[in-house]
Amino acid sequence: MEHCIYGLCDSRKSSWRIFCIGLSLITGLATPIGSIAAVWSPREAAVFDLVNQQRSINNLPHLIQNEQLHASALGHSQSMADNNFFSHTTLAGSNGTTFVDRIREAGHIGWTYGGENIAGGHGRTSPPAVEMQPLDAARSVMYGTAELDELNAFFFANSQESWISWDDVGMGVSGDGWNAWHNFMRQTTNNQRDGGWMGSHGHRENILSVLFDEIGVGYFWEPDDTIPILGDHGEISFPLHAYWTQDFTGDDLVAPVPLPGAFWLLGCGVIGLLLLDRRRGAE
Repeated sequence: MEHCIYGLCDSRKSSWRIFCIGLSLITGLATPIGSIAAVWSPREAAVFDLVNQQRSINNLPHLIQNEQLHASALGHSQSMADNNFFSHTTLAGSNGTTFVDRIREAGHIGWTYGGENIAGGHGRTSPPAVEMQPLDAARSVMYGTAELDELNAFFFANSQESWISWDDVGMGVSGDGWNAWHNFMRQTTNNQRDGGWMGSHGHRENILSVLFDEIGVGYFWEPDDTIPILGDHGEISFPLHAYWTQDFTGDDLVAPVPLPGAFWLLGCGVIGLLLLDRRRGAE
């Protein structure tokens, strides 16, 4: 038996310039199918470091790199670019129907909880669409900007304080503060930019979840990205170029916590929760 709750995107989606989608999932143990991951790219490694930086700030244990999750995430990012779609579900081409399928096909076993974040458009300049340097690209997808001054101007607008370096980003910020940053970015840029994964409630919950202890990050740059790009609720009429996927898993050793029963539309794509009856086990 499956229980699904999905948030639907704004009807103006075709006007957006940057997208993020977050998905949380609890499922049964996965079935192994062998796969070998590639070396993590500098952009992927930088995102991994930023994820653990935010977990440290929130007094959470670091995630560890998992090569099968990396293979799954990288394969999905490339599949979206190659087949002109943007979704957690494979809408064109082949690479597993859902992220559960992709993780299984990558050979990852022994996990109980899984989640996925995706993003498109972060890590490029526009116009023209030029690939950002690794750290700037990672900061863009995590925080919605590669400019520390831009973050300080928002979070410390009425204070003499500031984050002195990127190592400080996130200190003292609540979930409401990140949500406000996300909404501010959308409103002041006419929906052309957002607050990155940390600015979005669903994505941030995956990044900071106590359910997860492993992560894979996949980044793919498509310089000749073509349109239209197929999405879950319509076509995207501009190229994304930069495609990102984060896959997370955790096992039974991680203490479960209640997951939210409602999902907020925080500005980029679809946030969903899929609950699979764990009694079904591996299929």
